[in-house]
Amino acid sequence: MSFRSFSRAARETPRPVRRKNDKRPGFRIRRRGKANDMFKVAVVGLGYIAQNHLEAYRSMPDVTIAAVVSRSVEKGEKAAQTYGCRHYETLDAALAAEKLDVVSICVPTYLHEEYVVKAARAGCHVLCEKPVTFTLESLDRMIAACKENGVRFMVAQVARWWPEFIAFKDYIDHKKLGQLHMLYEKRICQHPTWATWHRDPSKSGGGLYDLNVHDIDYLYSLFGMPARLRAIGWKSPTGCWNHVCTSLEWKNGVKAVCETSLEMTGNFPFSIELRATGDQGTLAYALSAGVNINDGEHGSNLNWYPAGDEKVYPLDVEQTDMFAGEIREFLDAIRDNRPAAVTPEDSRNVLKIVLAIKQSLEEGNVVEL
Repeated sequence: MSFRSFSRAARETPRPVRRKNDKRPGFRIRRRGKANDMFKVAVVGLGYIAQNHLEAYRSMPDVTIAAVVSRSVEKGEKAAQTYGCRHYETLDAALAAEKLDVVSICVPTYLHEEYVVKAARAGCHVLCEKPVTFTLESLDRMIAACKENGVRFMVAQVARWWPEFIAFKDYIDHKKLGQLHMLYEKRICQHPTWATWHRDPSKSGGGLYDLNVHDIDYLYSLFGMPARLRAIGWKSPTGCWNHVCTSLEWKNGVKAVCETSLEMTGNFPFSIELRATGDQGTLAYALSAGVNINDGEHGSNLNWYPAGDEKVYPLDVEQTDMFAGEIREFLDAIRDNRPAAVTPEDSRNVLKIVLAIKQSLEEGNVVEL
């Protein structure tokens, strides 16, 4: 059974429904005039995630990488040479020197608000890495700055563009599993080897924010806002909730368990699992990589176990770059003058869920949403 025979939509970027409030008075999105216009882009930060943004932008014929921003002169000059652009030590300098259309914010979470607001006030559309920020008040200031300056704002929830996750969503949306009984999602790994700031809760928020938000956002994209949740976990000596298990329930009866860890030991591999069971069958995906997610061999491991059938059906899922997928969606939304697949309102709701998980962890009770 080939997944290609089901739905082309499962391999395409998810598109949102146009929202009525996009036309409200006083909110005008700055847009490009011609379909063949080039986007001039700056990437802020030169860490692991920023490298993925840069490679994705470089693959797009309608993008010019105009600037990289990094305090490290050595790294900045090397990246500028690699991508044929200029290096600036600060975002202020890049905004003053370049006429930019889009800014990708790929710095530690505690810096996001500062850079998003600066880019928006300069008239740039903003793609901000997850987790977007730690509080609703901070996110509201970021959203307000983008609205006031007529620019698009999207949080880069890249898991929505993971090929198997797109395929999984297609099965859920088309009710191929029938009545859902339970969904399980897992994302567990060692601490990242490419940075140290993740251990500081004031900079990263720990696993609760930095890793957990991938799967909470994905569950939100499937089912919307849960009705209630309950979480248990372990807090590191530095104050990070780095191992978290959350049970969630929606008003329609759907239930899910989400497990997150940044505290796996030894040579434990970066592991992802996504499984859903309904009265028509079970859909299961599992990935075991290296220490970091891009280490080791990757390939589709998505299997369909239909009820009443003894056979296992591997699903053939086209492998595409998730960073290129999310960035392409953001640029297309700007060009088409429409909401992007991850709206600011979506990201606000996801942050509310994460904050509810934190409340449950700290108070030891069920939180109603």
